Amino acid sequence: MHLYLRLLSCALLIAGHTLAGGPRKDDGRLARWRDNPLSLFVHWGPVSRIGQEISWSRQAYGKARYDSLYKGFNPTRFNATEWVRMAKQNGFRQLVLTAKHHDGFCMWDTKTISYNIMRSPFGRDVCRELAAAAHKEGLAIGWYFSVGDWKDPDCRNPETNALFVDRMLTQIRELLTNYGKISLLWIDYDGWPSPAHPKKVYELARRLQPGIIINNRLEPFTPDESHARVGPYADYATPENFVAGYGRVPWETCTNMGHQWAWKFGDTPRPLPECVQTLLRCIGGNGNLLFNIGPDSTGVFPAAFVSRTNEMGDWINRHAEAIYKLRGGPYTPTRHYVSSYRNNTVYLYIFPESPDSIRLPPLNAVVRNARLLNGQPVDIRQEAGGLTIRLPASGRDPVATVLAFTLDKPAASLGLIRPFSTSGALSYGRTARASSALGSFLHDAGAAVDDNPGTAWKMGRRTDVNFDRYYGRNMHYMADSVMQLFTRKGWLEVDLGRPESVSRITVSELVYNKSKIKDFTIQYEKAGKWIRLASDTDMGNWSREIEPVVARKFRLVIDDASGYPGIREFQVFGTQNRN
Repeated sequence: MHLYLRLLSCALLIAGHTLAGGPRKDDGRLARWRDNPLSLFVHWGPVSRIGQEISWSRQAYGKARYDSLYKGFNPTRFNATEWVRMAKQNGFRQLVLTAKHHDGFCMWDTKTISYNIMRSPFGRDVCRELAAAAHKEGLAIGWYFSVGDWKDPDCRNPETNALFVDRMLTQIRELLTNYGKISLLWIDYDGWPSPAHPKKVYELARRLQPGIIINNRLEPFTPDESHARVGPYADYATPENFVAGYGRVPWETCTNMGHQWAWKFGDTPRPLPECVQTLLRCIGGNGNLLFNIGPDSTGVFPAAFVSRTNEMGDWINRHAEAIYKLRGGPYTPTRHYVSSYRNNTVYLYIFPESPDSIRLPPLNAVVRNARLLNGQPVDIRQEAGGLTIRLPASGRDPVATVLAFTLDKPAASLGLIRPFSTSGALSYGRTARASSALGSFLHDAGAAVDDNPGTAWKMGRRTDVNFDRYYGRNMHYMADSVMQLFTRKGWLEVDLGRPESVSRITVSELVYNKSKIKDFTIQYEKAGKWIRLASDTDMGNWSREIEPVVARKFRLVIDDASGYPGIREFQVFGTQNRN
């Protein structure tokens, strides 16, 4: 599958006018993490003996058989220093290990349960060895930790969950007390509400490691929340297996170099261009990348993955100027290019499928000079209507051609610059607001007016529900009892900025499992009142030609829906675009 389809990163997520959004209480704590956008994710455990997916294969493989795999787990070739050095020399600035996945197996010398690495034939504390090696080499170390445990019968048991929570909190205390400085705690969401109230876990981690960074998977009730919502007990959002475009809030994509989180028989790494471009699309989208490789049952990374990592590192090290201590923007991502900046310098990453001549929207600054990172000069023509870049045919890089140009002012002062519209819709990039939204990233109102079908506005949590009372319950996110906690009625509004003559409206629905929009209306505002334009009971990819109306604001009103409804695009077209 083509990279641009797989990553869903063709455009932007804009809901404001500054590059990094408003100030967050955790900006200082996150600065180091954001300055170093590439981390190595390592999914590993006894499951590597059978080459199946960690935890998720437990049911089909047989719970008893799966839970006994540790009895033969003896990775004698494991060398923590080699892991750390491979990561560090190839541009990774942090390593995150699955200390405990959903299957409950602990990769450290825990005193809480016997299902741990010390009871295996290996009998060595993997977390201790990795932390020691990382500290020695100056690499940040973090732990992946599942607050849920599919093996422990007390987890989410109405009568004994409190006992499990005590054990789980003790495990976190061990991981954050016994191994020196831990930079990150990567909590995972397993499809059910956290067994413990998020506040307990979050405050414990903060108390034990005041400078630690914590992702957003303590609070979710749906996977989309983990992708998009940064709540009070989190520092950043975690879209999984796709690059989300541009985000105002801190975010990080977690994805695989291969095709499974845990080691897999016969797996192959993704092509070098795809690996590097995944990182660049994260940087250009103002986010980070947590890139996973699964070691085999002997404790080593497969040779093909080591080779690809070295190739990736070679490219990164040659382009380090355009990798670290940057922020995404001012241009928001497109299929052909992404951009980042540092002070007065803007870096443009141009992908191989782009033409040799690229036209960018106008830049409210003077370009003082321009160069390719390989040293070749580049031709940039700056005019009122935009910038035209002509690349030398001999200077194209098969991974990404990186251009640096210096401005007469700080790039952060420019605001976000949207790419030229691909749809021609009047609504493109205009101010959008909604009755509710799942988060301020990826599923906000602006996601429906960005010409990007890979993003979608989704309605948020009901305001009359006390979500705190549902933590610890055994409720899967696809259960009706959980779906009922989210809003299924609401409105999405776009402000065109001035009255426009409109003759066509299109709406595209995000169909997700049981989701279905059953009743909706299109309205426009006139003299302070909302006037009905059209209505229907089946959305899908809906389009309607209308007699031209002149209005500034248009609304989509959803009156009935099921599941977790979403809107990919809400597009309003002018009379001149009428087909």
